[in-house]
Amino acid sequence: MDIKNLTKQQKILFGFLAIIVIFILLVILGVIPGLKKNSPGGSSTATVELEFWGIDKESVFSPLIEAYQASNSGVTINYVQVDPDEYEEKLIDALASRRGPDVLMIKHNWLPKHFEKLYPIPAASLSVKELKEAFVDVVADDMVYQQKIWGLPLWIDTLALYYNKDIFNSAGVAVPPTTWQEFQSISRSLTEKNVNGEIQRAGAAIGTSSNINNSADILSLLMLQTGSTITNGNGSAVFNDTLGKQAANFYTSFANPASLYYCWNGSLPESITAFAQGKVAMLLGYNSDKALIEAKNPYLNYGVVAMPQSVKNPEVVKNYADYWALTVSANSQNTIPAWNFIFYLVNSQQAKQYLASAGKAPALRVLISGMQKDEGVGVFAKQALSAKTWLQNNPENNSAVLKTMIESIVRGYLTLDNAINQAASQIK
Repeated sequence: MDIKNLTKQQKILFGFLAIIVIFILLVILGVIPGLKKNSPGGSSTATVELEFWGIDKESVFSPLIEAYQASNSGVTINYVQVDPDEYEEKLIDALASRRGPDVLMIKHNWLPKHFEKLYPIPAASLSVKELKEAFVDVVADDMVYQQKIWGLPLWIDTLALYYNKDIFNSAGVAVPPTTWQEFQSISRSLTEKNVNGEIQRAGAAIGTSSNINNSADILSLLMLQTGSTITNGNGSAVFNDTLGKQAANFYTSFANPASLYYCWNGSLPESITAFAQGKVAMLLGYNSDKALIEAKNPYLNYGVVAMPQSVKNPEVVKNYADYWALTVSANSQNTIPAWNFIFYLVNSQQAKQYLASAGKAPALRVLISGMQKDEGVGVFAKQALSAKTWLQNNPENNSAVLKTMIESIVRGYLTLDNAINQAASQIK
């Protein structure tokens, strides 16, 4: 064809068709940004890379991550294990520099001070009503803040009663205590002292804070069981009332030489170590404490039963919860894919696989019935239903305040009234 012989209209049409052909080629090649289509099954699928910070070993999450990536082409999950004791500091540093994880874990009581760093669950994805139906009560208590849901847990840990079976059997004590009054009585009968009144074997590890693991949590549980809320709706302390004083007096009485139930003091080893060594008959600890006990003494003959309850309110069972929840960083550029991955993890099928690998008790109600008779976590699974916590604006400070209060009472630095009033004034 001789272009010179084309009419003006033919030249315009030819030029227009040429532009269309070139444009289509550029779209297909992806040269024109934003116009290349992403199809789930094709080679042009968009990629999403999520960084996930957790506290578990990588082997616990690896099978779940691999399965998720296999069914969600284009999504890559990079898991990073972080030491729980260093987690908060590392997370704050990372987020402050606009980096860090997309998916992360938070302690159940971190929300009031860290929620602005997080991206909540979209309201259309999960309602508060649905959350309460799916998870044990304490999850809504902790994870709903300012009418938004900020996190979802895979597991719930609770305080329970560990007891040395050999000591119980030798003393003819057939059944561990179910109430605090029974706990007092059995502790007294199992405590051994020498002629100078020095404790050779403790009936129970309770009373101080310097050498008692979980001391602040144990005292918190006692306060909750007496009926105290510990703090009000603003996070300010209200435990310096009659109920709070009763709990503090009960706790510290075990470290008071003048008490009928004196069984513990600051010269004894740390409580978990003492239990592993057979130097104490009863220990109040979490499911997570098992690993440490067995690492110290793999041959210890011990049992775990439900936490003692108050005689005054036997029909109202209260236990104390400790757990971490999965959530999404506000810095993430992939908040929706990140939440989709979390929903996948907390689904009952995946959650069950995780729990079996991690040896933990479930947060999902649907899984609790099937695990209540489990030899390893059955006690903790059942207690998750009645688990409680309290509103804290600064958990680390609050724990330190309660521990200082305990020592002030035990060492006689302050009267119980003065110590508890001082502690209440420091929790705001």
